[in-house]
Amino acid sequence: MHNRAGMNPPHGPRGPLRGGALLSFPRHPEAFLRVSRKYGDLASFRVGNQQFVVINHPDLVREVFVTKQDSFVKGWGPVAGNTVMGHGLLTSEGALHRRQRRIVLPALHRQRLEEYANAVVRHARQLVDGWRDAPSSNILADARRITMLVIAETLLGTDIAPADAARVSHALDIIFRRFAGRMHAFAGPLRRLRVRSAKIGAEAGRELRALATSLMDARREQRGDDLVSLLLDTRDDAGDPLPDALIVDEIVTMFVTGHETIALALTWAWLRLARDARAQAQLDAELDAVLGGREPSFDDLRQMPYAQGVIAESLRLHPPQWMLGRRATEPVSVGGVDLPAGVNVLLSLYTLHRDARWFDDAEAFRPERWAAGVEKSAAPFTYLPFGLSIRRCVGEGFAWMETTLLLALTASRLRALPLPPGELGMEPLIVLRPEAKARMAFVARAPEAASAQSSAP
Repeated sequence: MHNRAGMNPPHGPRGPLRGGALLSFPRHPEAFLRVSRKYGDLASFRVGNQQFVVINHPDLVREVFVTKQDSFVKGWGPVAGNTVMGHGLLTSEGALHRRQRRIVLPALHRQRLEEYANAVVRHARQLVDGWRDAPSSNILADARRITMLVIAETLLGTDIAPADAARVSHALDIIFRRFAGRMHAFAGPLRRLRVRSAKIGAEAGRELRALATSLMDARREQRGDDLVSLLLDTRDDAGDPLPDALIVDEIVTMFVTGHETIALALTWAWLRLARDARAQAQLDAELDAVLGGREPSFDDLRQMPYAQGVIAESLRLHPPQWMLGRRATEPVSVGGVDLPAGVNVLLSLYTLHRDARWFDDAEAFRPERWAAGVEKSAAPFTYLPFGLSIRRCVGEGFAWMETTLLLALTASRLRALPLPPGELGMEPLIVLRPEAKARMAFVARAPEAASAQSSAP
């Protein structure tokens, strides 16, 4: 039961500084988990001159993100004031956001996903070859390289050069760490003190946008059947083309959302499987029964519920976008509490997804909990790895397709060598990464006969 405190402000942590919690508080998922468990579903804290309210109940999620969404904007957190993604789909608001969704949707239609699936499987072979022959692999780095190749070929209409793909990944690394610093309540004053850091971040942003501009210019010279060409061909109500800067914004957004998050989903899935022999055996049995030694295809997706359950469960325990933030633009009541304009409302998906009220044995990795399908297996507003409402990720179908096929092909050819039990270390930036030292080793496996019994529940 969440708090119904009337006009009284909710309780929350108070730090050693006068009037505020610890400076570093809003930066780690475990901090939000502890606060919600100690103070309830509606908690508050102040850091410096900023007031934060943390929500952790589906009723409150619905209130902030759906029924009263017009009272909020994406005003706090890593994407606020983002000069790299500009006004792309991830950061835009209002009418511009709705218009961009309409423009992008045709490139993510189900029929297009079927075409994209072939590219996913083709690139996934590189993962199999690399992991099978290596004594140890940095699976996140490898997955990021492959997902960059996939997003470039499918949505951006180009075969990106390996050097350019590496430049994109390096620039994103810098930018993610730079934006993580903005999740500090005193980010503004501290940023002015970190002049060198700011300069490095700005250079990375310029390089990323320069690469996006070169991709746009190439498609302008030779149109194709891809998202960039679609954006170039779009006209506004006056018949004018979209500004180049807005097209670059969308390309950069694709780099972030279609590259990093999918690679993270696959990485967390394998890190979990390497610590769970039972789950890996269940997955092996399903893949052997469905595929019988051949490569997976788009048509196989519905026949691999356990594989999709592995992805869904990894996204539950390790949501790449682990926190959502909104800023109130006017006085608004949430959970019976009157909040002033300017207050920051935070939702930790890491906390919500690990709540025992919504998920049995919530801390355990149980892919079978998703046997009935994602939409039917979780109560409304309790499982939100792709956001919700009008801001739900437009590429969700693409993400499910790509991650499931990447997992299916790699797991049908390889078996992860066991990793020691224990909690997985994480590095919370604006996305939730595993700790930098996370490495894995694989051995080749021979698929069983196609008649093997499926493990799908």
